[in-house]
Amino acid sequence: MTIALTRVSWFRLDRHDVRSTLPAQIQAIMQNGLLERVFREALQPEFLFPSIADVEPWAGGLGDTKVMTRKGLIAPTTTPVTGSDAPVSTYNVEQWSVTMDQYGTSIDTNMLQSRMALASKYLADVKQLGIQAGQSLNRIARGKLFGAYIGGRTWATATSTSSTSLVVDNAGGFSKVLVNGVPTAVSASTPLSVTVNGVANTVTGVNTGTNTLTLGTAISASVGWPVVASNAPVTIRPSGTNTAYDLTGSSTVTFAQFRAAVARLRKMNVPTLPGGYYAAHIDPDTETQLFADSDFKLALQGRIDSPVYRDLSIGRFAGIDWIRNNEMPTRTNGGSGGNLTVHQPIVMGGSAIAAAPFEDLAGFLMGTGVEDVPEIRMINVAPGADVALIVRPPQDRFQQVVATTWGWVGDYGIPSDSLANGDPAIFKRAVVIEHT
Repeated sequence: MTIALTRVSWFRLDRHDVRSTLPAQIQAIMQNGLLERVFREALQPEFLFPSIADVEPWAGGLGDTKVMTRKGLIAPTTTPVTGSDAPVSTYNVEQWSVTMDQYGTSIDTNMLQSRMALASKYLADVKQLGIQAGQSLNRIARGKLFGAYIGGRTWATATSTSSTSLVVDNAGGFSKVLVNGVPTAVSASTPLSVTVNGVANTVTGVNTGTNTLTLGTAISASVGWPVVASNAPVTIRPSGTNTAYDLTGSSTVTFAQFRAAVARLRKMNVPTLPGGYYAAHIDPDTETQLFADSDFKLALQGRIDSPVYRDLSIGRFAGIDWIRNNEMPTRTNGGSGGNLTVHQPIVMGGSAIAAAPFEDLAGFLMGTGVEDVPEIRMINVAPGADVALIVRPPQDRFQQVVATTWGWVGDYGIPSDSLANGDPAIFKRAVVIEHT
């Protein structure tokens, strides 16, 4: 009797470069492409603010600041030339900046536990990490955008008697003034012109931690007094309101306020977004109130479908691409009682925000000799936003715990237009509407 012995071999696909030898059709469905699919499917099309940013990659060290320069216009000439030569003209410049900062989050997955589960725990972890990456970049971009376009307009939150210190709701937009086009900290020598309850004054110092403004002239103030910087961006609220403090429960939004926002952008010569329309980002509460407005419903009858935002768009009409956006910010301290939720839809034109990501983030290990040990590649986590996906091999002795990380290095900047059109507002490419 002869017994045949069969030798069983185990071949680890993940330790050998078999992929490159297989047909392209087989390579396309192998496992390593699954991570990218999970990242993409988890995030489309929720996070929209990075998608409207102009992308300008740059290289620099962490903490570095890159200064951007924008030119003003030469004043028009409307008088005849006297003499035999043309007069010499000049133009001013202004600057804005971005800072190289690092963002990211990691998640650890026990692959033994993942194999024991009914579904892959690893893919579930990667999916949740991807959602967090997209939401993080979206809120970073959103914070920069709204920080600029609602800045420079606030109200007193405490009474004062013959004092130069004024505590306000939000000191954002009061700490810098342009001096020869360069953003400069406010001081006694470089004050920012403001009005307090309609009376001219200056800000010579700001404590953003306590939201305290140092005024150039002592005043006696009451709670609710509006404080408005001379270069504050235009915001729109119901008639008779200076700040969100003046809003009431009946301060609802109307179609007329969006028409006013479009008129403002057109008067400032703000370019439209690709496709020829401005974009209005609105949350469900804003949308509900608009559908109760007869002017809005009448204009809606002439709508056309948006080829850009598809399911997120209510339509295109009145010069606006109307976009549903659940990531719109709100504030909960509106009204004189400080208990009203204030919604802040925004109407935007082109180049209102700029993305400045680090250039070639996925290649920072190239040339070290260990670039193939972790897997590092760029993954799209939101429209217009790519992060580095880093999969680190297990470091524990059982070789079970895999660390997956997303990383992004860069900043979002808000270009200023203080020199444009003779208008004092430092930011002109978007308009925020506030309503309850």
